[in-house]
Amino acid sequence: MTLNRTLLALTLSGLSTAALADVTLYGAIDETLESVSARGAANSALNIGQTTRVTSNSSLIGFKGAEDLGNGLKAIWQVESGLAIDTGGGNFGTRDTFIGLTSPSMGTLQLGYLTSSARAMGGIFDINKAGTGIGMSAALLGKLGNLAVTDAALKTQAAGQIGLFDNRLRNSVQYTTPTFNNFSGSALYSTGENGVGPRAYNANIGVKYDDGAWFAALAYTRSTTGADNNSATSVSAFEKVSDLRAALTYRFSANTRIGLMYDRTDGDLTRAGSLAYGGSDLKQSVWYVNGALGIGDNGRIIAQYGQAGKLSGGNTTVADSGKARHYTLGYEHDLSKRTLFKAIYSEIRNHRAANYDFGIGSIGGVAAGADPRGFAVGLRHTF
Repeated sequence: MTLNRTLLALTLSGLSTAALADVTLYGAIDETLESVSARGAANSALNIGQTTRVTSNSSLIGFKGAEDLGNGLKAIWQVESGLAIDTGGGNFGTRDTFIGLTSPSMGTLQLGYLTSSARAMGGIFDINKAGTGIGMSAALLGKLGNLAVTDAALKTQAAGQIGLFDNRLRNSVQYTTPTFNNFSGSALYSTGENGVGPRAYNANIGVKYDDGAWFAALAYTRSTTGADNNSATSVSAFEKVSDLRAALTYRFSANTRIGLMYDRTDGDLTRAGSLAYGGSDLKQSVWYVNGALGIGDNGRIIAQYGQAGKLSGGNTTVADSGKARHYTLGYEHDLSKRTLFKAIYSEIRNHRAANYDFGIGSIGGVAAGADPRGFAVGLRHTF
């Protein structure tokens, strides 16, 4: 007991010292009680029955700070980590973690584990608070019918059932321009340490406009795996995958808004991929529309619908593995400026050949044709 109290005292002392050194401690606890299932599989033996669980969604803790270097230039840093509050786990530095320089006139330069403009766009567009939970739009975006998520080379850059373009990118350097008349742009390069060969890299460019009412954004991302393009037994089916994403949102008020997103993914196949899927590339379009209707001063009804189209360019067997629809309906209520109550219903209706899963809070092991369904109720508190 004495040792624990000593450690606690040292920790509090360290935090006090950190505060004096312009370090900020922040975070979010986001917990939901959920009932989920995935029934309707082409092979009924693979159905997943009703399961009750507690999910941590995007709970996090972070530390960030800045040092004034003079003439408007600052050194900035951040270490952000995901928390598994439901199981008492978590890993250090698993979210945006970087060091960099920033200036009002010259913009911001960062090096580390970073969010690209495509991922940032998805988070701003998504109707669920903080872009998390079973209702989030990343369930369908940028996955090429889950082929990109399960590919041996690409899955090392993804996390669970979230596609490459909605994940942070490792070993990255990113430059973000200053904001001019509500416009800003960014460019990111992620080195080949992520891939299976020396030619691997990720690159992203984006531009956005945000005046408080209108939000509009456009982003292009390319990921090259570095896989051997000529081998019939290449570790990856993809030589490279590119993604073009656009979003438009109008905010009528703090609690009422409407938005539309379009996402086009194109995967160039290696020889091994061509033998497996047919053709030389695979293409897919996904779109989402969402909205929120304010109820009183603090509540809002939220709704989101997404549709993933068939995969073009491959054989007929692969084509329908991309087709799915995603429905989300819920209610959010601000109990205070920091505490939110939410109740969400989400359902993915997979084509008989498709097996999409929720992006955050995935069920796991969803079989072709099965429809993930879930109801979640919980709280989110930020500090």
